[in-house]
Formats: sequence, C-alpha cells, structure tokens
Amino acid sequence: MSEQPKEKTFILGGSIEKAVSGQFELSPVSVLQEAWKNTVKHFFVFSPAILLLTFSYMAVFFLALQIQLGDPAVLFKAFLGETELTTKISYAAFVAGLSAQVIVSPLTAGASLMGMSHAAGLKCRTSYIFKGIASAGMVALVTILSEVLQGMVNIYLPMVALYLSMAFGMSILLVCEKKVSPLQALLLSFRATNKKLASMLLIHIVIMLALVFGIALYGVGLIVVMPFIFNVKGIIYRNMFGITLKVMVKDKSGDDEDKPDQSVQNDIFNA
Repeated sequence: MSEQPKEKTFILGGSIEKAVSGQFELSPVSVLQEAWKNTVKHFFVFSPAILLLTFSYMAVFFLALQIQLGDPAVLFKAFLGETELTTKISYAAFVAGLSAQVIVSPLTAGASLMGMSHAAGLKCRTSYIFKGIASAGMVALVTILSEVLQGMVNIYLPMVALYLSMAFGMSILLVCEKKVSPLQALLLSFRATNKKLASMLLIHIVIMLALVFGIALYGVGLIVVMPFIFNVKGIIYRNMFGITLKVMVKDKSGDDEDKPDQSVQNDIFNA
C-alpha cells in the first residue's frame, strides 16, 4: 500500500535576505533572453490576458476623464497643442491615471503572477490574470502608495520619479507571494533594486525602448511587449527574492516500486 502524498516546500532562486544584501545574480543579457523565450513559449496564453488588462485600464482611464472633463478628447487636444494644457487638465489626467492603476491593480498583479509562474517553469491559464484578486486590498494599497510617491516627486524631479517606478517594481509580487505589508514591500523592493542598480538600469532601458517600439507600431506591438515586460519582472523577482514552491511528493513503496516514477504530482507557487 502506497503512502499518502506529502507536501514539501522549497524556494527557487533568491530570498529576502539575499535580496537586501545583494547576494544574487542579475545578468541583463540572461534575464532578457530568458524573458523572450518565455514570451514566445506562452504567447497565446499570455496575450489575451494582456489585452484584457489593457482594455480595462483604458476603460477606467477614459471614464475618469469623462467624469472630470466632460470630454476626454480635451486632454489629447491639449497634448497636440490645439488647446491650452491647463492645471485642471493636468490634474484630471493624473487622477484618471491613478484611478485606472488602482482599480485594475488586481489584474496587474495577476499578470505579474503569470510572469512569475513562467519564471518558475510553471504553466498557467489565461484565467490566472484574475489571481491577484485574492490580494486585491493589499495590491491596491501598495499601488496607491507607489503612484502617489512617484506623482509627488514627478512635479519637481521627473527622472527621479522614473527611478522610483523601477525601484518599486517588485512590490506587487512581494505583497502577493511573500505576504508582506505594502510599506515593507516598497522598502524591500527599493533596497534590492539598489543592490544591483547598474543591471536594473540596463534592463529597464531595454524595456523602455521596447515600449517605444510597441507604441510606434500603432500600439499593436504592445501585444508582444507587455507579456515580455511581465516575464522580465518575474525573472528578476525569482533571482532577487525567490519563489516559494509547494510540491506534492508521493514516496514509492510496495507495489509502486515497479511503476514509473510519479513522485512529483504537482507544484504551485505560494500566492
């Protein structure tokens, strides 16, 4: 008679201790190459999730503009120089962007978890985009803190705001996977980023160029670029903080000794 499966836990990649001390590897070339392979491999699963995330963000953004300005087209006319970019329009754009970021943050978390699962070698379904809903409250809070801090700094120091966007990039995954508080997640992400600042800067320069390329193709290129970005973040997170995996192990005994090895029944990450 075979034994019941036993749950074992192990960490793939780094850890919080290694992240804050800088004891982890982060090669820009390796990260980008692996992210591209994962993007191609999981494209038909990931791209529908990205489309849902994008359309959800746009819907909330334009609705927020509609409520504040009456006509969302006013913002685009101001950017094109057809009308004056007033303080009211700028404020409406900021509020609309913040509202969209916060409301769709559970979907952003879900996309981040999909990238993390790919980094762990796990397959996932398109429905994983909703996996962040389980941590919706904490995800929304860490998003608000991050966006407000960036928005305040952006008024006077735009380049520093871009740096903070990069430095806080792992906070959502820390909240979902490590179950840390939003403030702690921001701090841990900030500290770990600064330990490998040169590598992080190189990776994010490539990400920004990829975004420009995706937008230049009338936005169609974002169907590839956005999954690539989330896969990059998943690999960085794995190398920095590690991914906790739970494996169901079934020991072979008795009649099972002559059967093929079925020791690993399934594996899931801790989120």
